[in-house]
Order: sequence, then structure tokens, then C-alpha cells
Amino acid sequence: MARTRVIVCAAMGLALAVLAQSLRFFLPLPSGPLSQLVIGSLVNLALVLTVRFSGSPWTASVGFFLPLVAFLQGQLPLLPMVPVVGIGNTVFAALAGAILWKSRFVWLAPFVKAALLYGGTQLVLCAIDLPEPALSALSMAMGAPQIVTGLVGVALAKIVARRAGR
Repeated sequence: MARTRVIVCAAMGLALAVLAQSLRFFLPLPSGPLSQLVIGSLVNLALVLTVRFSGSPWTASVGFFLPLVAFLQGQLPLLPMVPVVGIGNTVFAALAGAILWKSRFVWLAPFVKAALLYGGTQLVLCAIDLPEPALSALSMAMGAPQIVTGLVGVALAKIVARRAGR
């Protein structure tokens, strides 16, 4: 019974994260920083809650599936970015939702995610010839905004988990 509960919690986390990623198709969110703030924060919330309620191995699956969905939706412009974002998501969720959850250092998880995403993006961009505006836009999106969305996601997860008794 416990295994079924864990799988259901992971599936619900995945469903909520994919729904959050799909909000731009249902709500008139302006593209750019506001859209990234709203959607990124909700996705990070879903990642942290998934690890809190189902465990890290399941969250790794969710963390790697989400960038694939974003690529298929046209929100992640380069296929080689899928594993970069998957690693960032998984490390963030493991740090924020499990390893550092009860520590005051939980707030470092978004900084680690942003560093991984920014560094991984730079490696991918070195191998791909893109126009300068596209390089700058992707680098920017994988940098500082990731810290903000991660911090908001952790804060929201703390509130939800407290109310859920976790």
C-alpha cells in the first residue's frame, strides 16, 4: 500500500508540474520574465512537494521528464538543454525537498540549481552556433531568474507542506 501511495504522489507531482508548464497555453500570461516567474515558481513548488511526498528517485524521473515536455511545447529551444535542465531540476529537488529541507541552508538549493543550469547552458552553447541575441536570451533565462523562481518555489512548498503536516 505504501508503494502505491508513493507512486500516486509522484504521478500527482508530475501532473501538477506539467499543468504548471502548460499554463501559458491557457492563461494570457505575457511572455518573458513574468511568465517565467509564475510558471517556474509553480514547477519548482511541484518538484519540492514531489520529493517531500514520494522520495528522491521518483522526483528524478519527474525532473527529467519536465524539460522534455518543455522542449516538445517549444519552451525549451534546444534538445541538448533537456539533460541540463533535468540535472538542475533533480539536484534542486533533492537538496530543497530532502537533504536540506529542515536546515536553514534549504535556501541555497535555488542557487545551486541556477549555477548548474547556467554552467550547463554555457557548455551547450559552446557546441552550438546560434546568433548572439539567442545566446544571450538563453543564458539570461538560465541564470538569475532561476534563483528567484527557486526561492519562491521553496517558500510555497514550505507553506503547503506545513499545512499538510509534512
